[in-house]
Amino acid sequence: MTQDETRREPDPDARDLEAIHDALRLFGHDIRAAVLDVIGGLRLMDVERLPPDAQTQIERVRIAGETLAELVDGAMMLTSGEDGQAAAASFDFRNFLAGIELRWSARAREQGLTFRVEIERHVAERVTVVRIKLDRILGNLIANALKFTDAGQVMLSVWQQDGEMHFRVRDQGRGFSDAALEHLFTAGGRPDGQDRPGSGLGLHISKDLADALGGTLRVANLPEGGADVTLTLPRSSWECRDQAADMPDLSDLRILVAEDNETNQLLVRQMLDAMDARMILARDGQETLDLLASEKVDIALIDIEMPKLSGIEVMTRLRDTPGFDTPLVALTAYVMRENREAIYAAGADGVIAKPIRSVSAFGQAIRRHVDRRGPAPHSVPDAAPNGTLDRNRFEAILQAAGPSGRGELLDHLLQDLRSVQDSLQQAVQQNDTMTTRAQSHILISLAGAIGADRLQNMAEALNAAAHKNRLAEAKALVQSCEEALAALITQVERRARREDLL
Repeated sequence: MTQDETRREPDPDARDLEAIHDALRLFGHDIRAAVLDVIGGLRLMDVERLPPDAQTQIERVRIAGETLAELVDGAMMLTSGEDGQAAAASFDFRNFLAGIELRWSARAREQGLTFRVEIERHVAERVTVVRIKLDRILGNLIANALKFTDAGQVMLSVWQQDGEMHFRVRDQGRGFSDAALEHLFTAGGRPDGQDRPGSGLGLHISKDLADALGGTLRVANLPEGGADVTLTLPRSSWECRDQAADMPDLSDLRILVAEDNETNQLLVRQMLDAMDARMILARDGQETLDLLASEKVDIALIDIEMPKLSGIEVMTRLRDTPGFDTPLVALTAYVMRENREAIYAAGADGVIAKPIRSVSAFGQAIRRHVDRRGPAPHSVPDAAPNGTLDRNRFEAILQAAGPSGRGELLDHLLQDLRSVQDSLQQAVQQNDTMTTRAQSHILISLAGAIGADRLQNMAEALNAAAHKNRLAEAKALVQSCEEALAALITQVERRARREDLL
């Protein structure tokens, strides 16, 4: 080593960079902990008690907080000498896009603009990709579009074609100047003399991230004015799960959705759009009643916790309305059996738990409840109210039994149903929980076997009430269950008459 080399001073820039890394390493643990505390606190909040606007803002902050947590993690990994590269993982793609719409539509409203996400029907339900990189790219593109748009709309369109995934952000702003187009994707490449803040770093970051994902970024001006930026990811950079092509076709259905939370409205709308259903939105219980009085729909999906009138109150009033037989399905986070007791007693045909995890399962549940009300080839006349029996399934069972076995099946079924009816009535009157549990268990099996799904659900709730010694508190459920059982027996008796058994 030479004398000059021993006297060489450390590079000042290197010293500064090392000091920054040391500071970040020291504060890294506390930064992570603070961010996670914020997110954890938001998740624990009982947002259902807040006004709808406040719920929307809390959800917006939560989504932004989770993005911040991922960014902090990446930065901390880099400063600690780790790889810092997030791994590709499978996630709910439509939920991710709904989060983007919620977060950026709130920002757009603050600027007097509108923002929306348009998703092509066959876009995958789940994908495997580096989520944080995709979120950063789209966030930068949307932020730029909002920054340079004074009035009108910004739209994100998402579609799949020939194995590629496309994300197109269009706005109604001023578009890119010729000088800006010449310096695209370079750090600090914004031309001088601009009246908006920024240096062009967002597009530079987006281009680097797109390259890292193996994608391409195309920028152009729209003929009618405004900017048009498209991110294209090749099939090799993402993996698809649960293709929407497997989802049921709901294009023949008009569906009323009663939901006051804006996040859930977005999620449900995107899911129904993916299945080509026509959606009518009600934002509170009273609006739900008003719309169902004037609009003909195939099914109503009703949130339980709503302003003005709860979902329980709405369903109770609807079931008391003469001639109303539209399927009613509760959308609720309250899926414990004690909650379902009240829901089924109010007249629900079924319950779909929130959050909704699968678009295809959601669509299949809707289709099942609607088809249950449809005409059957050998339909029973004067069907009992509230869809007591799935006539298609019942007739299929009878046809499978054949001419010789059909009468015997109906005879045994009537005997069993009448026996359960008498035993249950006595057991409930005497608060005999053991007998109620046994008889409701039999009823669960009988109702499920012949397609009386709503009665089966009520029998399950009654069984749970008996297990918890809560029969005295479940009077409405008991009454609804007894009425549905009596209606089912009437239907089976009518069918038996056609076989000359009665």
